Amino acid sequence: MDDFVASSPSGLPLQTVVGEFRLDRETIRVWRKDKPLQLSMRQFRLLDLFMRRPDTPFSFQELRLAVWGDSSAIADGTVASEVARLRHALGFRYGKNPLKAVRGIGFLFEAIPSRVKPRRSRRPSDRALPKSETFGFSG
Repeated sequence: MDDFVASSPSGLPLQTVVGEFRLDRETIRVWRKDKPLQLSMRQFRLLDLFMRRPDTPFSFQELRLAVWGDSSAIADGTVASEVARLRHALGFRYGKNPLKAVRGIGFLFEAIPSRVKPRRSRRPSDRALPKSETFGFSG
């Protein structure tokens, strides 16, 4: 027997799951790890677009058309501000957010967010200096 997946009138599935996020188009709700998120309608539309094509960069113009429509004359800064509010609403901190800026293009949603590389200490290492580097001091 074939699995049946209900779809919306637009032909998209009613629910989309990417990583730890689940988006329901019928109820217009989003969950992260089974915890409901509070999103505005614009944030929901942005996340819906990102989750339909994860790991794909979207330009400011593509985001503007998808969320505000083709008759909108909003600036790129408005799009960036709404994406910033969405990033905050997703609840990630310290660079683990799946919404990434792509320099010169726009933004993308990573299916599996990359972890930030740990920063190396700027302090000199605690290793002992070899005898040749002790500068004649004896201990």
